[in-house]
Amino acid sequence: MTVEAAPPETAPSPAKDAGAGHPHADSTAATLLTPTPDASPRHVIVTVHGTNSQHPDDNGERWWQTGSPFAGQLATALAKRGISTAEILPLHWSGQNSDFDRLRAAAELAKTLRKLEKSGTSYSIIAHSHGGNVTAEALALLPPSELRGGVVTFGTPFFTRKLKSVPWLIALFQAAMGIIIAPIMLWYLVTILGAGTTKWIETIVFFGGLLLLSIWSAQRGLRTLLWRRRARYRCARGIKPGQWLVIHSPRDEAMRLLETAAAISPQYVTVAAARRSLTAFARLAGVVGTLAFFTATASYFFTPVFEKVKAGNYGLGAAADLTFLLLVPVVYLAIYGAVWLIARLGGAWAWAKTLTAAIHGGVVGAAYGGDAAFALKGVSQFPPYVKELNEARIEAINLGGIDDDAIFVAARKLYASVLATDAIEGGLADPDTMWKHLSDALYHNAYMRDERVINTVCDHLRRFQGTGNPGSAR
Repeated sequence: MTVEAAPPETAPSPAKDAGAGHPHADSTAATLLTPTPDASPRHVIVTVHGTNSQHPDDNGERWWQTGSPFAGQLATALAKRGISTAEILPLHWSGQNSDFDRLRAAAELAKTLRKLEKSGTSYSIIAHSHGGNVTAEALALLPPSELRGGVVTFGTPFFTRKLKSVPWLIALFQAAMGIIIAPIMLWYLVTILGAGTTKWIETIVFFGGLLLLSIWSAQRGLRTLLWRRRARYRCARGIKPGQWLVIHSPRDEAMRLLETAAAISPQYVTVAAARRSLTAFARLAGVVGTLAFFTATASYFFTPVFEKVKAGNYGLGAAADLTFLLLVPVVYLAIYGAVWLIARLGGAWAWAKTLTAAIHGGVVGAAYGGDAAFALKGVSQFPPYVKELNEARIEAINLGGIDDDAIFVAARKLYASVLATDAIEGGLADPDTMWKHLSDALYHNAYMRDERVINTVCDHLRRFQGTGNPGSAR
């Protein structure tokens, strides 16, 4: 483990706790805030769980619940550092691998933090995995606050976001329409009311309503278009240098998986396979195109034949009219040949690239849970809106009781338990039980069980404990 907890009486060493050398890391030691009972009799630690860790109860065994081993160790370690009044406040959200749900959770977290600030309660935030993304987006919605203490994230794959094309165009349309229409509606209001109209109520209701609607449209569109700039601005003002502690490990399986999903450029569809696909399509296109051609020209080719048949004329004239059937193979071969030629002149390459991009986008989207208005372009170990932070990079091969053999040991124990009980329930056919057994043996879920990590977290929370007084709202 490369970071050691600094003693409570001293500021942290920048080389150890600030992630020296990283462009996001703070190069100066954090200011030590010594809490006193009178200054902050109540301090709330908001815990934000990650994917698949949801539970309806506040109290329980999961790390973020009030009765968990992590909560108990945290309370004990904080009490040794003079913070004896801290309490855990879990944030409940769906825990689904869904960006839409994470953004909804961010709005809920922002609402919770506003309530704490309104009551004058200082708070800190501890988040794990995608709970860190929930935290980052929530803090990007809030103005600065002296009540805000330390922010800690474990193993969070922070997303690099970009507004998708359709939402971007909609927002641009909203902004443009609002900006154009608002001055026109205002001009109508002033002109008509200034002319002394007797229908001033109708004028105010109609044109005033359109004015408000256009202002709302402009505000909504501009807010969407400028969301990233606003997020950076708010976090730059609301997060002090070093206030955010990022704890991560190069052995974190979840981080490596998501980083790999963004980095790889697989060839799901080869050019040869795309050529075969287009050749098969050429046959179908030939048949469909031929039928469409003769359907469109039916009156020209078939009318003379029908007229001769109705008149009972079955001679050479009728036979001559049927010679148009010789066009069937010509039309078919023309369409088939065109598609075949396109496939071999670069069409197969373009088709392979298109299919590969679509499949890869779907794979990455499924891995990231990208079902909201933002395209999740990649992951980073550091929050996207924060410039100066503290970093704890854990190099240890044993983290929270987990080592490189842990996942294999857990799998053998799970399989042995299935053989011993010879039962389906709770065994290999029960995905919930399997996930519980195997996920507990991952480095990604071991941060909160490591005593060294807990001490590092407590030192950080002590240094950046919120400074608000009880009962004094901002």
